[in-house]
Amino acid sequence: MGAPPTLRISLLGGFRTERPAGVPPAERWPRPGARTLVKLLALAPGHQLHREHLMAECWPHAELPAAQRNLRVALHAARHALEPELTPRAASSYVVADGSLLRLAPGRVVVDADRAGSLAERALAGGDTAQLAAALDAFTGDLLPEDRYAPWAEPHRTRLAELRVRVALALARARLDAGDAEQAAAVARLVLESAPADERAHRVLIGAYLRQGMRGAAARQYERCAAAMDFADLGARPAPETTRLYRAALDHPPEPEPEADAARVRVALARTLERSGRYADAVHVLREALASYELQRSPDACTLTAARLAEVLSRATTPDEARATLADHPPRPDAAPDVHAAHRMAESMILFNDGEYEAGLAAARGAEELLRADGRDAPPARPGPPWVSAPSGAAAAGRLEEATGQRRPDRQAEHAALLARSLAQQAACHGLLGRNAEAIAPAERALAPAEESGDPALLATVLSVLRENARRSGRLRKALEHGWRALTLAEQAGRPTATAFERANLAELHLLLGEADEAEQLAGAAVGLAEPFGGTVLAFALTALARVRAATDPDSARSLLDRAGRCAHEGGHRQAVDEVRAARAELAELAGRRRG
Repeated sequence: MGAPPTLRISLLGGFRTERPAGVPPAERWPRPGARTLVKLLALAPGHQLHREHLMAECWPHAELPAAQRNLRVALHAARHALEPELTPRAASSYVVADGSLLRLAPGRVVVDADRAGSLAERALAGGDTAQLAAALDAFTGDLLPEDRYAPWAEPHRTRLAELRVRVALALARARLDAGDAEQAAAVARLVLESAPADERAHRVLIGAYLRQGMRGAAARQYERCAAAMDFADLGARPAPETTRLYRAALDHPPEPEPEADAARVRVALARTLERSGRYADAVHVLREALASYELQRSPDACTLTAARLAEVLSRATTPDEARATLADHPPRPDAAPDVHAAHRMAESMILFNDGEYEAGLAAARGAEELLRADGRDAPPARPGPPWVSAPSGAAAAGRLEEATGQRRPDRQAEHAALLARSLAQQAACHGLLGRNAEAIAPAERALAPAEESGDPALLATVLSVLRENARRSGRLRKALEHGWRALTLAEQAGRPTATAFERANLAELHLLLGEADEAEQLAGAAVGLAEPFGGTVLAFALTALARVRAATDPDSARSLLDRAGRCAHEGGHRQAVDEVRAARAELAELAGRRRG
C-alpha cells in the first residue's frame, strides 16, 4: 500500500479539509467537538496538544468522566471524517496518539495558516513588491470566522491579523514609493476595511491622493483619520507626519466638509460598536453624530440617526428614553420613504423589546408599506406616494443622498435591508403572538432582500426567524440547518451577542433531538460568550444551559434560572423574562413527574 495522500486543512476564511487524491473527507461532520479538536491541533505549535488541554477547551463545563468520553467519541468522529475509508480499529493516517499527546501526523498534513505566516515573515524580512503581494494573497480570509469568539482561537487570530496588516502596509508603501499611487491606495483601503482607525493606512492613502493631485480627497481623508482615531478611544490625534501631509493638501483646499464627514464616521462607528455589543459606547457616539447633524440643519440625517439611536437605547436602557428620542426627531412630511420607514422600524423595535408585539407588528407593516410604495424598481419619473406632498419620491431620495452622503448603490442596499428587517420583524411578532402560520410568509419573503442587502448580520437575523418558524412547526432538522447558517453569519459579522443567542438556540434544538453532548457544549459556549455583556443575552444563554441540565442536575438548573431571571429583568426584555418563566415551569413539571 502506498503512502496516504496529503491532507490539506484550511483555517483562513473558514474550516475546510481536502485531499488531492483518494476518498475526499466528509463534507458534514457529525459532531461539533470533532471539528474543534482538529482545529485546535491545526493551530497548536507542532500541531500537537495534551488530551487534558483538548478536553478543557472543548468541554469546559463537563465533569472529567464525561469529558473523557466526549474526547473518545470526538476523536473517533474526526478520524473517520478526515479518512472516510478508514476501517474499524485501523490506525488513522492523520490524527495520531503519542501517550497523552494527540497530534496531526507530521509530513502528511498541510495547514494554510502556516503557509501564510511563513510567506509573510519572509516577505517582511526583505522581500520585494512581488513577494509582499504574494504573501498578502496567501491571507485568503479571517482565521476561523465561525469561531470568532472562541477564546482558544483569539491569540492565533490576533497574531495573523497583525501579520496581515504589516504585510499590507509594507506593500502599500512599496507601491507608493514606486509611483503606483492607485494600487497603493487600493491596499490601504483594504487595511481600513478591518481597521478603520489605523493611522498608517490613512497616511498612505493621503499620500496616494496627493501623488494623484487629489488634494480635496487627501484633506477629507485626514478628517476621517482624525475622527476615526478620536472615536476609537485611541486618545491621540494624528501624528506630525500625517498632519504635514494634511497641510500639504490644504495648499489649494477644496470647500471642506469636516462636520459632515465626522458625523458619517460616527454613525459608521456606532454600527460597529452596536454589533460588538458595546451599546453604551454606541449610544454616546450616536448622540454626538445627532448633535453634529442638528448643527448642520440636516433634518433627514437627524431622523435617520435618531432612529438608529432609539433602537440602541431600547436595548440598553428604558423604552421611555428611546421613545423620547424618536419623538424629538420625526421625519418631515416630504422626506424620502426610506426615512419614514426607518422611523417606523425604530418604533417597531421599541415596542417589540417592551413586549408590545401587536403594536410592533403594526409598525413593521407600516414600514413595509412605505418601502413598497417607494417603487425603487420603477422608473425614476414615477410620482411619489400620496403622503409626499411636494416633490416626487425620487427627488426626496436625492435629498436624502445629499444629506447623508450615501451613494445610490448604498441606498439600494439600505432599502433592501429595511424591507428585510420589516418582514422579519413581522414574522417574529406573529410567532411570539402564537400565530405560527402567519409567521411563515413574511419570514420567507425577507430572505431575498436580506441577501440583496449584502449585510451578513441582517441575513443572520432573518435565518434566525426562519429557524424559529421551523422549530415551532416541528421541523427540527430544518431548524438546525437555518440555525447553523445563522450562527456562521453572526460570527462573520462580528456580533458576539447574536453569536451567543444563536448558540443558545442551537443547544435547545440539539437537546430536543436527544443530542445532549452537543447541547451542553453549545449552551456552555453561549454562556461564556454572553458573560461580559450580561442582561438579555446572558439570560437567554443561562436559560438554555438550565434546560440542558434539567434532567441530569436539577439543582444546577434552578440556580442557573435564578441568575437568568435577574439578568432578564436587568435587560428589560419581555421575551427573555417569558423564556425564564417557561423554563421554570418545565423544570417544576419535570420534578413533579419524578415525584409521581
